[in-house]
Amino acid sequence: MGILRTALYCRLSKDDMAQGDSESIKTQKAMLAQYAREHGFLVVETYVDDGWSGLNFDRPDFNRMLDDIEAGKIDVVITKDLSRLGRDHLKVGHFTEIYFPMKNVRYIAVNDCVDTANKNNDIAALKNVMNEFYSRDNSRKIRSSIRARAKAGLYRCSYAPFGYRKSSDNHNKLAVDGETAWIVKRIFELANAGMGAHKIASVFREEKVPCPSWWQHTRGEKHYPERFKNPQNQYEWSHTIIRNMIGNPVYLGHSVMCKTEAIFKLGKYKKLPEEEWIRTDNTHEPLVSQEIFDGANAKILSRKRDTTNNFVSVFSGLVKCGACGKALALRYWGRDRHRIYVCTTYAHNTKACTDHRIYYEDLYNAVLADIQYHARLAFEDREKAVALAVRMNARADGSRGKSNEMKLKQARKRYDEVTRLFDRLYEDSLSGRISNENFTRLIDKYQTEQEKLLGQIVTLEDALQVVKDSQSNAVQWAELMAGYVGITELTAENLNLLVERIEVSDRTETGDGMQQTVKICYRFGGYIGEQTVKTKMIRKPRKKRDCPRKTAMEK
Repeated sequence: MGILRTALYCRLSKDDMAQGDSESIKTQKAMLAQYAREHGFLVVETYVDDGWSGLNFDRPDFNRMLDDIEAGKIDVVITKDLSRLGRDHLKVGHFTEIYFPMKNVRYIAVNDCVDTANKNNDIAALKNVMNEFYSRDNSRKIRSSIRARAKAGLYRCSYAPFGYRKSSDNHNKLAVDGETAWIVKRIFELANAGMGAHKIASVFREEKVPCPSWWQHTRGEKHYPERFKNPQNQYEWSHTIIRNMIGNPVYLGHSVMCKTEAIFKLGKYKKLPEEEWIRTDNTHEPLVSQEIFDGANAKILSRKRDTTNNFVSVFSGLVKCGACGKALALRYWGRDRHRIYVCTTYAHNTKACTDHRIYYEDLYNAVLADIQYHARLAFEDREKAVALAVRMNARADGSRGKSNEMKLKQARKRYDEVTRLFDRLYEDSLSGRISNENFTRLIDKYQTEQEKLLGQIVTLEDALQVVKDSQSNAVQWAELMAGYVGITELTAENLNLLVERIEVSDRTETGDGMQQTVKICYRFGGYIGEQTVKTKMIRKPRKKRDCPRKTAMEK
């Protein structure tokens, strides 16, 4: 056997730092280098990911090591133990049992006595499960800490609700925003006077009142460069945002936290039932009185109308406009009361988008047909289904992945700049070049920016990880779809389990008549489904004078 080109891989997360020097990067390097010398391995590269979680496999040096493996530069990978490779037992198992053997790479975890050159590595599976259990335990502790802070009335969201800003003295407290509070008060006054959310949005557009997203954009809290290229979009209010504001008790001075909860390993969030929310009263200054709040909500509630025959759409919350991305709303059309979906942006501003109308029955049939096709494919030919999912995701995520990589690079660069500014501030404070008042103000400013940047970095890392995990996601999607072979009807339950989003394009006229495209984004699978719907022209209802008169017999 010739000289084995060896990679030493070291990793340390913030959670591991509490365990002391035995887990330090320096100690790992020394230990692995000594092991390599004693066993005659030629170390060609040492890869280090310092401060990276074991649940995240999109680590810079880990990816660099995989690239070198793909290039055929590495024969052996050595880590201190299995947990250094990762703490997700499924993904660690994928690398140790599938990926490394497939690439003819030998893997050694020194302290766990795991060596893929030996056949007896049964203990590795148990070790992987225990490593993941450690991360699960940490996750539970963090969740308990978050709920404890919420019960103490500490505001812990990244952004303050519209009408408030985070206090300069305490970023866990809300203070009234002098620039936008009047807008919130006016919304409640108009609603209490009997005006609906759609009408309030229309009034604000006419009066040129800037919308919440414009304020966030101009203040640098969030970025919407494409949206606000058109100056008129700063006045484009959403009735849904207004309706949510009217129902939010934060404007009474109360905090309602923990409405969602992170799903372990998936990097996604689930909604919690209302009884599990944490409400703390009188945590900040209210913007409206209880009387106005109750009156506004009562008026808004009284404006709701029941649908015909108490019909409830199975697509609720899933159908979006293929152009503007906003929701499509269910409407009833014509004398026959046909159910159709219409773009909500177009509904309150016909110049902002097109109607994107589609018959409910056409949408139902298209989605059902797509699910039936892919469920049958996954059941009969699992490998072909997985390959399809990987191929479609690679096509869809290519440009988005590059955009996220650039944004992540910029966020990390700015985070490093802010950290350096922290160091300079401390030096200026110690030397007396800056007053204590200015020191405190600037520290709070940079700390707030640092927290926002960390949130952005985590979000972008998660998005890039989703792209990296397309293979495992494709397998999960195929397994999920195969369980629905033979499906004959759609329900809200099975749709929400299988589908994340449905996008409807506008109608186009062809030689065969009108048609439009329906794109389906599946859970785990992404944008795999696409159906072309042929539909008849949806015409406006005729006015009474245009209707044919009834004959004597009909009367």
